[in-house]
Amino acid sequence: MKKKKAAAVLLSAAMVLSLAACGTGNNSSDKAATSGKEVTEAQADSETKGAEESKTGETQKITALVQQSRNFPGLQNMIKKLEKEENIKVDVQVVPDDESLNMIKMKLNSGECPDLIDYNVPAIYDIVDPAANFADMSGEEWVSKLKIPENVTADDGKIYGFPFLSVPGVHGFTYNEDVFQKCGVTVPNTWEEFLDVCQKIKDSGVTPIFMPKDTWVPQVLMTDNFAKTLGDEKVKEFSEKIMKNEAKWTDVPEFAEVIDKYLSLYEKGFINDNFASATYDDAILAVAEGKAAMHFNGDFFAASVLEANPEAKIGMFAMSMKDGVDVMTENMSSAGFVVYKNSKNMDTVKKVLNLWSTPEYADLYFEERPAFPAFQDVNGGEVPEYLKAVNEKYIEAGKVIPEFNYSVMDLNPLFESTLYVYYVDAPAKGNMDGKQIMEKFQGDFEQYMIDQGAEGF
Repeated sequence: MKKKKAAAVLLSAAMVLSLAACGTGNNSSDKAATSGKEVTEAQADSETKGAEESKTGETQKITALVQQSRNFPGLQNMIKKLEKEENIKVDVQVVPDDESLNMIKMKLNSGECPDLIDYNVPAIYDIVDPAANFADMSGEEWVSKLKIPENVTADDGKIYGFPFLSVPGVHGFTYNEDVFQKCGVTVPNTWEEFLDVCQKIKDSGVTPIFMPKDTWVPQVLMTDNFAKTLGDEKVKEFSEKIMKNEAKWTDVPEFAEVIDKYLSLYEKGFINDNFASATYDDAILAVAEGKAAMHFNGDFFAASVLEANPEAKIGMFAMSMKDGVDVMTENMSSAGFVVYKNSKNMDTVKKVLNLWSTPEYADLYFEERPAFPAFQDVNGGEVPEYLKAVNEKYIEAGKVIPEFNYSVMDLNPLFESTLYVYYVDAPAKGNMDGKQIMEKFQGDFEQYMIDQGAEGF
């Protein structure tokens, strides 16, 4: 599985495999001839048309679907540069993160899909059949420059996704160091210490943890701790059994315990009072301005905090609800794009991706959000101290495990429509505890698998 490959290449991902990447690029050139033969007549016509337009100086247009949290200045500047210097206009449709997957599936089913689709790569391969829906990019020029091509390679050996990052994102608490200092607290090592820190911050008049209403946000804390509580091997074992109807979600009491600990944060008053109406952007500003001390999410959240307030002192730490577990979970994929297989603007799209792989464009992506770039000759900028610390302590040390839901990616649509919703509703409505949530979800799961015609159900 791709998840296993991604986990393996995490070790020292920022610096290793440059020679291996060159070797993979050589193999990719052999694929180019094959992929060229597979181009449909419609695609060939569109490419010819695109070339003609370029010669005449007419504006070339492509479309893109982009998640709200990914539509930051770096990407916008790349798009502006395209329009100014290449006469290529990218019509961007921005969608809320928790709606993007449903939107992608709807667009694909309708046959009216944008040329470029923003999603985690290769996670999208496990959700949507890449060969049936996305264009094979294996033979493109930029493939030879990838630091870690394995990160975006599908099970069939082909590359369908264009990444920006070489290191998949990790999850943890982003915290405002000034708030911690003013409240007289330090980074906790155990769950009890964490609760004590939250209490002291609350007593100081500051919101300990900020949570928004967006279902995709608080669920990260849940799936993070599902993985940490069970451990990687037990997660894999359970995932295999649950998909064969050889186990039930209620067979794992640790799942309910995780949810109950999460609910206790609300009961103790450690979460912002307006969690039922607050937005993701509100969470960014709250931590950036010191109105809240912490927020649990991917490392991209910390980057957004620094964009909102460049003067903020930001740190990041892992926290497990199970004592003695000091690992970070990671999302197994990189921010990037896939290309709609039946794009009518294939030539222009390929031109855009080739340009975006160059330092002239890719450096813009990291200008305000430094990170570890996917391409060998791209400068990712001066990486913030919090990210250097995370890379050294966890990524390079191999202390990372996949987020739980990556073991059962096929169930993501079900998670998003049921479990994640219950997880958000429970503190607001006070109608379910952890055990009740998992019991309800078990019923949803069984019906979902029956509807899918899954074997064994």
